[in-house]
Amino acid sequence: MICGVFSVWITQIFANMKISRYLILLIAVLTCSAFLCRGQTPASDAAAPATTSVEASAVEKKPTPEEVELQKRLEEMDREAVETAKNIRRHLRSVLEYVRGISPESANFLVEKYFGVRLIQYLAAFSTILAVFIIVRYVMGFPFAYLEKFFSRSDRTVFAKAFVSALRRPASMMVWAVGLYFALAFILRDSGTVAVTSRAVGILFWIACFWGVVIVCDAFFEGLREKLKARSASATANLIEFLRRVFKSIIIIIALLSILTNCGINVNTIIASLGIGGMALAFASQDTIANFFGSVSIIIDRPFIVGDWVKTSECEGNVEAIGFRSTRIRTFSKTLVSIPNSTLAKESVENFSKMPVRKVTQTIGLTYSTTTEQMEKALADLREAILEVEGVDRANGVLAEFVEFGPSSLDINLIYYTKRIDFAYFSATKRRVNLAIMRVVDKNGLSFAFPSTSVYIESGAEKA
Repeated sequence: MICGVFSVWITQIFANMKISRYLILLIAVLTCSAFLCRGQTPASDAAAPATTSVEASAVEKKPTPEEVELQKRLEEMDREAVETAKNIRRHLRSVLEYVRGISPESANFLVEKYFGVRLIQYLAAFSTILAVFIIVRYVMGFPFAYLEKFFSRSDRTVFAKAFVSALRRPASMMVWAVGLYFALAFILRDSGTVAVTSRAVGILFWIACFWGVVIVCDAFFEGLREKLKARSASATANLIEFLRRVFKSIIIIIALLSILTNCGINVNTIIASLGIGGMALAFASQDTIANFFGSVSIIIDRPFIVGDWVKTSECEGNVEAIGFRSTRIRTFSKTLVSIPNSTLAKESVENFSKMPVRKVTQTIGLTYSTTTEQMEKALADLREAILEVEGVDRANGVLAEFVEFGPSSLDINLIYYTKRIDFAYFSATKRRVNLAIMRVVDKNGLSFAFPSTSVYIESGAEKA
């Protein structure tokens, strides 16, 4: 009854102060936990019947050593919480004695009981709540507000302002949890209720701590991902996003296990069941796991990144996206092909975007009427003319060699490199080179050969 009235009273005060809703929920959790668990006795006050009950339950199921150790640790925490509450009330009695020495009438007024609780206890609890409100709103608010303004003026810290603003909430929750514990310690006298309230405050405190760790993790990976995006390292940015989710999941799992342990639940059985379930899940999703590790190997080894021009055994095109299951390639005919990452990780992938220059190999044929001197002059002129063409890489040189007597032509093999590898530049360079070849052939009075067939007909027939 007392806890319920106190909960409604303080909640109404907080609502008038425009405190956020999660604080009102915090009060409700604490006070309802204490109210529902009234009458429980901690281990230090346990009587003989309780021991008999434990012995009876031990006959049914013998606790494991881990459970015994956990129970001892929780009982020690409960005893410390009860002793702390007694010390708090002892200081309150000292304050009352001090007031009695100054004004006995005021002391008599403060010891009057309402719903079984002295007025001085209500005043102490309210003063504690008010002090916490001032600390959170003004004392803590000033440095956080200063940091937010400071980082908002800095162009180098994109996420610092949001990080400081987000970190303010879990820090406030930690202070509220401790303050509410002290406030309830002034009012609650039952040892079992104090122990349960202490556990509830401990849970809320750890929730706030892990909440802050999650915010720090988010800010770190978000800043790292944006830096990689600025450098066009989108594939690595995808890996950073995945790592952020993994770390957040690990933090949440650790938080849940810590909370369950604080509630007196043995988490070893839960971990064992998760291990068995994980094995079953891994067996059922072998392809998914293989694709995931394939994506990790692609992102770490980086044989290609988003935007690269690649060729696989199945298709050729530009990489459009690298996911955790498959990689999507946009072909030159504008179709979209999705290839499992496990397949790409196992086969060879030709990455044309990694070419520093682009090679061109072509063969031209001259007619058989070309003389030796004309051929030698044409080869020298071709080398010189191609080197002078805009877009041809002079560092790698030009190869122009008479290589074969063809069926209907004298074949010349030409090899050169373009400075850039994109298709438009490559095609324009080839056009300029082909025009230069035609000019060299015309200048030397030569002709291009084309497939032809010579037919010889005899003038007469043999007589019988």
